Amino acid sequence: MKGYARGIRVQVFLSQTDHQRHAANYMRIVEYLRKEGAAGATVIRGFAGFGASSRVSTATLVDIEQHLPAIVIWVDAPERVERLLPGVRERAGTGLIVIDEVEIVAYGGRGVDQLRFDLSVEDVMRTELVSVRDDAPVREAVELLIGQEFRALPVVDAARRLRGIVANSDLVSKGGLAARLELLSAMPAEAREGILAALPDRTVGEVMHKEVTVLQRRDTLEAATKRMAELRLKRLPVVEEEGRLCGILSRADILRAVAESFPRDAAGGPNPGARTAGELMRADAPSVLASAPLAEVVTAVASTRLNRAVVVDADRRVVGVVTDADVLRSVGSSARAGVVGALMRLGGSAKGATTASDAMHADAPVVTADTTLAEAAQAMVAHRRKILPVVDADRRLLGVIDRADLLHAASDALAAMAQAEPEDDEDNEDNQP
Repeated sequence: MKGYARGIRVQVFLSQTDHQRHAANYMRIVEYLRKEGAAGATVIRGFAGFGASSRVSTATLVDIEQHLPAIVIWVDAPERVERLLPGVRERAGTGLIVIDEVEIVAYGGRGVDQLRFDLSVEDVMRTELVSVRDDAPVREAVELLIGQEFRALPVVDAARRLRGIVANSDLVSKGGLAARLELLSAMPAEAREGILAALPDRTVGEVMHKEVTVLQRRDTLEAATKRMAELRLKRLPVVEEEGRLCGILSRADILRAVAESFPRDAAGGPNPGARTAGELMRADAPSVLASAPLAEVVTAVASTRLNRAVVVDADRRVVGVVTDADVLRSVGSSARAGVVGALMRLGGSAKGATTASDAMHADAPVVTADTTLAEAAQAMVAHRRKILPVVDADRRLLGVIDRADLLHAASDALAAMAQAEPEDDEDNEDNQP
């Protein structure tokens, strides 16, 4: 048989009346798969059936609430099924789940390894939004962002029309915030309250960015990724009719959506044509010895926009990663003010007995130079990391890749996929996945 690719079919057998958290289980599964960028899922409603209880249920007009069967059918690439199946099991409750291998002949004229490249923004964006009103005090915006993974908020009016974006840099440069949000999150409550209490009396509307790049929910993922990569933006708001906010698309969302099917011949980033982590990496990664004193660690962490440094041993083997927030958490109250000043590049002094090994994350994931971009993207998403050290066979540091690098590569890959026209199977036999 020509022109097919191997896939996995997952079938989940449920009762239509099975609910969790006020939602039918079959809809919870479908929504989960959609948000995670799965290739597609179909729900089939049954007329009769029985399960573990051996009780036969049939559809009648007398009792519309019978426990009738529902079947969720999901077909996808094997690696994607492996990643998402635990979430499906959680949402299936007592339902029966079976899987089998299938041969995918066509998916909109594309192969299984390309299933994610025809997504639109609304397929990937997050709709659980945290936003702030333009007339809210700056302190409210700061408090909404403390402890969150994101560092910016969309600003809306009473009708939820987008008015701007307030970001970490705006709060510091215009709002009078004395420490970046990630540093605030790492502080004890009393120290954080002191900084919040000192905020000037300003509104979000006074400090926000008013000229905002936005996406439409029907925009292609290719176009959105290209725009984000070119502008070096971490996230973009998504709007619908009359400019009303309906979602947010971040770099992490895009990488999550395309990670498993990242083409091996993707090009992009600082090294066009890169296919592996070794070809894409930045060789000038900031690093410190595990025994490095506090002042040296702070200097390394603050030396780049990443606000991170790789921790190595005497033989350059990676033993961890340290962030600016890690450093702040590791010092006592007497050293905190000086460390904050140094990390904010305001000339503070970093004094204390803390070393890099005291502050670092020892469980930092690494990739090797021959790791594919797909595997690197998967690792970054799975471990929720912003950088990945690239190492040799002996775990010695070679460089790092970050989300921005992978986003550039994803942008070029998506563009190439969008321009590719399906060829006749007879002519394209050697190129089938």
